[in-house]
Amino acid sequence: MLQNNDYRLIVKTLYGLEDILAKELLSLGGREIKTLNRAVSVVGDIGFVYKINIALRTGLRVLVPMLEFEMRDVEHYYEEIFEHPWEEYFGLDKSFAIDVVGTNDLLNHSSFAGLKAKDAVVDRFRVAKGERPSVERGTPDVPIHIHIYKRTVRVYLDASGDSLHKRGYRLKAGYAPLNEVLAAGIILHSKWNGGMPVLDPMCGSGTFLVEAALIAHQLPPNIYRETFAFHHWNGFDEQMYVKIREGLLSRAKEYDGKIMGRDMDAYALEAAAENIERAMFDDAIRIRQADFFEAEPPADKGLLLINPPYNVRIQAQTHRMYREMGDTLKAKYAGWEVYWITSDMEAIKSIGLRPSRKWNLFNGELECKLLRFDMYEGTKKIHKLKS
Repeated sequence: MLQNNDYRLIVKTLYGLEDILAKELLSLGGREIKTLNRAVSVVGDIGFVYKINIALRTGLRVLVPMLEFEMRDVEHYYEEIFEHPWEEYFGLDKSFAIDVVGTNDLLNHSSFAGLKAKDAVVDRFRVAKGERPSVERGTPDVPIHIHIYKRTVRVYLDASGDSLHKRGYRLKAGYAPLNEVLAAGIILHSKWNGGMPVLDPMCGSGTFLVEAALIAHQLPPNIYRETFAFHHWNGFDEQMYVKIREGLLSRAKEYDGKIMGRDMDAYALEAAAENIERAMFDDAIRIRQADFFEAEPPADKGLLLINPPYNVRIQAQTHRMYREMGDTLKAKYAGWEVYWITSDMEAIKSIGLRPSRKWNLFNGELECKLLRFDMYEGTKKIHKLKS
């Protein structure tokens, strides 16, 4: 079993959210924090592992180091993994799987590297226990991650299991669902903390809205999750886990501000309503069917979160839509702070507004730009003069 020592943990995230994740980890009590590519390393104990799985908004998975070595050849790779006492960390009744990232001149295919590692773990159990645990590729109880870089091999236990973006509240998705971790990261980029109204005028299945409500209420985002991979480890301390979970919940606060969603698509609104209800925010979030171009802003100022629909197939139509969206912002949304995420790098040029900030992000594997527009009163006056 894992001792309650300090570990140099690796927390994975989406590209462009590393600095925000580092700040989250610091606020949760992490030490010796270092930003990496699509990840942050942090020192913490097992209680910290439990805590960050529940509480992180921008983390995708938490990896606990098992062993690190410089491999000499394929047989040495097998032997190092075989010698590790895997039977101390999980039992025969648990399934496992191995995921390998990276290759080298000796292990030139990740599938081969994964197969050799699987054989080593299985053989270890046979020698130690006389039996072997089952391998489950889909949703294993105990995922094991191996990172190979040149001859350096690092082996980790995945403490999360399912990616932490799978909060548990979203069972229905729209046509182009926004990753929950990305949605939370965008809101945290804005530094919004519940102080002004929030509007998502093309809300889809409601991801921005629920993530905003979680932030405003200071609720941990993975409070809806029933299990994490660490539940399946030998020595899982349920009493400690419950205490940490309740401690995080005790920080929640009431919020009576406005969080609003609109969309033209009835199916998307139905999905949003179900997800919002599952997240238990049906009293806190207001949604309605409305056209962005025709509807009036619900307040004089606020935070506008825009994730335009991806189902516009013809480039000319996208350019025209972006131009009309920019015109609508100029005409109606003076005083608002706009955060606009898009993967259409060409259509950005048609918006007709100069962003005050830009960030490179990824929605899954889709490269995106996040643009911030500060809509001053002057923009509205200039637009009226031109029209």
